[in-house]
Amino acid sequence: MSTTKFLLTNLNCSACGKVSKMKISKIPDVTAVQIEQNSNEAQGELSALREITINEIEQALAGTGYKVHAAQ
Repeated sequence: MSTTKFLLTNLNCSACGKVSKMKISKIPDVTAVQIEQNSNEAQGELSALREITINEIEQALAGTGYKVHAAQ
């Protein structure tokens, strides 16, 4: 099991967190997604059967306008 932490920016409303969670959960082998939104950004964490890259998360969110950053 692998865990990936990330930051999301450009979220404009509470529904943005729900949309991003739904899209990220569709990445193959992802088993769980947690997103905690504060204002226009959010901290996220996902669990998966393999390592999920930031690039894969970016691809899952393509077209939404949300920006993905690696968490420190």
